[in-house]
Amino acid sequence: MTANPLVAPSHDSTTWSTGLGLVEDAVAITNGIRGNSWVDGTLGGVGASLDMLSMAVDPLGTLVSWGVSWLMEHVKPLKEALDWLAGNADEVAAHAATWSNVSAFTEQARQEYADRLGAEISDWFGSSGEAYREHARLHLETLEGLATAAKGISYAVEGAGLLVALVRGIVRDLIAEFIGTLAARLPQWLAKEGLTLGLATPVVIGQVSALVAKWVNRIQHFVRGLLNSLRRLHPMLDDLAEIFTKFSGRSRSLADADPATPSGGSEFRADFPRGSDFVTGDAFTERAAEAYRRIRNSPDDVPRAAANTGIDPSVIEGMRQNLFVQQHDIAVGPNQVERGYFTPDDRIADLWDGATNGTLDANSISRFRNLAAHEYVENKLMEAGIPFRPSHPDTFDAEGGRVLSREHPSAHDLAPNEWKPHAPLQHWRLFGIDSSGLHLADDLSNLDEIVDAALRGLGR
Repeated sequence: MTANPLVAPSHDSTTWSTGLGLVEDAVAITNGIRGNSWVDGTLGGVGASLDMLSMAVDPLGTLVSWGVSWLMEHVKPLKEALDWLAGNADEVAAHAATWSNVSAFTEQARQEYADRLGAEISDWFGSSGEAYREHARLHLETLEGLATAAKGISYAVEGAGLLVALVRGIVRDLIAEFIGTLAARLPQWLAKEGLTLGLATPVVIGQVSALVAKWVNRIQHFVRGLLNSLRRLHPMLDDLAEIFTKFSGRSRSLADADPATPSGGSEFRADFPRGSDFVTGDAFTERAAEAYRRIRNSPDDVPRAAANTGIDPSVIEGMRQNLFVQQHDIAVGPNQVERGYFTPDDRIADLWDGATNGTLDANSISRFRNLAAHEYVENKLMEAGIPFRPSHPDTFDAEGGRVLSREHPSAHDLAPNEWKPHAPLQHWRLFGIDSSGLHLADDLSNLDEIVDAALRGLGR
């Protein structure tokens, strides 16, 4: 059968990073930076050389040679625009090269590690062998992500420098064009000044100022394009920095984990939330997993933690149930819910052990209190029928990100904000709930009142 020439063939969009989570995100952002998707359309493209940043150019110096240096004050805005765009090309190039070196070194380490793995563990067998291979796979993925994120930062630094250099070159050329125009008109204006014995000087200044204003507007057009470009680049850099930080945390977790301990039989999942700190996609340490198992079966921890922190024992037990004992229904996508324990977190395990052993200092007790308030209220809201986070499609944006919704509230997002102890309920306004007049008791004994206020605010 002859193929229809009007039908476009499909092309597989799968790349080497597809399905690798944070690595795929890092690749997408890096490619966007390298492809100049952040550059304002008015600028066309990124310049080819950083030299223009530090080149000593002073096209306005021509005015002095004309013997009309008194005009310099009136063309000052043009010189200021050129000076504002100046920079140190060597410093920009050095920063970009540093991040490129970090990327190359990490990629080389990843490749050497992969080569050694292929040669040395191919004949390992049994559960420990499989566990080590899985551990190694996570290490390789982490190194790949770090290398990609570092390369993206390198592209961003160099691209921003080149774009500033491009705009500086454009501004220099516009000022040179201004000088050419002034060269054609100034003799006529000065002749008029001579014939009027200087009476026309204000007129000449006015004409020069009007010409300067016209060129300033032309220059501003390109400077605005530069600023718009840098504003677009900024969040891309923030995202890369966040990804870099997550990979660094994963690398530390992998270093602490036992590579030969099988994880396939674990009751925990790395892609589930970690309680108050909603982090997904990172590995968890066996140390944290063992701590969670121990705490799950240690109700006697509660009175000791209460005595050491001054927090109501019922609150601490509610915290223990929520974090360590109970399994929860977790929305993993629109209309997709899976059940499981919260993912073990070393920070939370250490706070709990410090509270039960009485080793927390005042700041750590405060952090434990903030965590307890969040977990207790979150648990009570889930008992009242509010999901940890809803799976309704309206609570996801086009990219799969979370969207807060009063109609489909989230117990996690309604619970007191652990990271804002001075205003733990301020975020309720996002759900249309008035939190004025509410405060958390020092011993957290009034948290049930907080739960009731949240439910009333939602009309439940």
